[in-house]
Amino acid sequence: MDFYSLGENSPVYVVRKKPFAYEVGSLKSKGSTPIQTNPYLPHNNAQTIDVVVSVNGKDEKIPGIPIGKDVVDYGNSYYAASTEGTLQAVSSLMQMAKNGIEEQTYYNSVISEGEKVVEQLNPQYAENKRQAKIVKDLQDHVDRQDKKLDTILEKINELFSPSK
Repeated sequence: MDFYSLGENSPVYVVRKKPFAYEVGSLKSKGSTPIQTNPYLPHNNAQTIDVVVSVNGKDEKIPGIPIGKDVVDYGNSYYAASTEGTLQAVSSLMQMAKNGIEEQTYYNSVISEGEKVVEQLNPQYAENKRQAKIVKDLQDHVDRQDKKLDTILEKINELFSPSK
């Protein structure tokens, strides 16, 4: 079923991209988009419709849906007029996510190897990074020493405190 065939209050399935979410709304209204023709250009009779979908009490307008379309990628969402279209949209997002996971190793290597290249080509960057590491290591050391001292003070207080 396509958007043109839907009647008012028909379910419209919404798949949000980021963050991923699935929602069901209802068709609130639809209207034809007027075709502006130029007498000097060849006629293009591809008609479109605009729809308004109510999702969780909020109206969302999706303009310019070609007649015959059952899935529309608009903004941060896929809108589908059928469960088949919804499954198509979800499958598409899942495939994109799988491709992203497969690329993660590559991106991690670009970051780590890129850091090495920048350090080689920019000695000041390398020195700043080395100094930042020294400062962090010293801060970590101070934090560990503070914890040890706190433990020692607790033990001393336990030993010298009057028993109840």
